[in-house]
Amino acid sequence: MSSDITGIYKSGYAAVIGRPNVGKSTLINQILQQKLSIVSPKPQTTRHQILAIHSTARGQVIFIDTPGIHNQKGTALNKYLNQTAQSSSHDVDVVLFLVEALKWTDEDLRAANIISQSNAKKILVVNKVDKLKHKEQMIPFVEKIMQEFSFDAIHYISALKNKHVGPLVDVIHDFMPQGEAIFDEEQVSDRSTRFFITELIREQLMDRFHQELPYSVTVNIEAYEIKADNIKGEMHHIHANIWVERNNQKRIIIGTKGDAIKQIGIKARQEIEAFIDAKVNLKLWVKVKSSWTDDIRAIESLGYTDEFKD
Repeated sequence: MSSDITGIYKSGYAAVIGRPNVGKSTLINQILQQKLSIVSPKPQTTRHQILAIHSTARGQVIFIDTPGIHNQKGTALNKYLNQTAQSSSHDVDVVLFLVEALKWTDEDLRAANIISQSNAKKILVVNKVDKLKHKEQMIPFVEKIMQEFSFDAIHYISALKNKHVGPLVDVIHDFMPQGEAIFDEEQVSDRSTRFFITELIREQLMDRFHQELPYSVTVNIEAYEIKADNIKGEMHHIHANIWVERNNQKRIIIGTKGDAIKQIGIKARQEIEAFIDAKVNLKLWVKVKSSWTDDIRAIESLGYTDEFKD
C-alpha cells in the first residue's frame, strides 16, 4: 500500500446518482477502465447496486453504481429500483450528482432532492458537454441548479469520450477521508462472476430488443460448471434462463426459427469469454413468469437481493 505526495492514504465510498440514461454506468466503466456495468439505450438498464473498486497508490475509492431515479410508479420492481438508488446516498463520503448538459427533468429534480438530504460531500457532474456547440449555454443552466441546491464542487465531463474524467477522480479522492484500503487492492467489485454473466446476457437483450420489449425481462443462471477439455482446454458450461412476463415476449426473443435467440447467444458468449478470459459453452432458455415485476417474491427469486454478492 502506498499513498499520495502528502503521505496520506485515503479510502471511502462515492455514490453516483442521477436519472436513467444520464451516463452513470459509462462514467464508472471509464474510471475503472473496465466494463463492470452494462450500458444500453433503454432506461433502467442498471437494476442493481454495484460496487466498483478503484485502487491506486494514493488510495481506494469504492464507487456505487445505482439504478436511475425515476418517476414511474406501480410495479414492485420500480419501487425496488428507486429504493436501491435512494439508499445509496446514505453512509457514503461523496455523492456525485450526474446530469446531462442543458437537460433538466422532473426525475433530475427528484434525484437532486434525495441528494440534498445526504451529509456527504456533493459534486455536481455535468455530462455530455461535448455535444454543446456553445459552451456559454452552460452558465445559466448550472446557475439555476445552484440557486436551489448546494454542491462542494462542479465538474464538466464527457463520460463516453473520457474527457475530463481524470480531474474529476482527483477531486473525489481529495474529498475522501484518511484510511486503510477497504477491499483487497486487486479486487474490482463485490459482485460474483455469475452476476456479471447474467448482466452481459441481459445487455445483449436490451441492445437488440430495446424498442420491442418493456422492462419485464431478466436473466438468472440455472447451472454453471467448469470442465477440463483435452482439446479446447478449460470450458465453462453455462445454462441461463431469460424470464419474461408474456408468451408474445417469449416469441420475440426466440425469433423466427430461433434466429434471434441464436444471435443473442453468440454475442453474449463472446462478451462472457472476454470477461472471464476462458472458453464458454452458453445455452439459453426463454421462460415466462407472469407479472414477475409486480411480485415481491418473484423479484427476490430472480436475483433482486444481495444473493449474488460474494
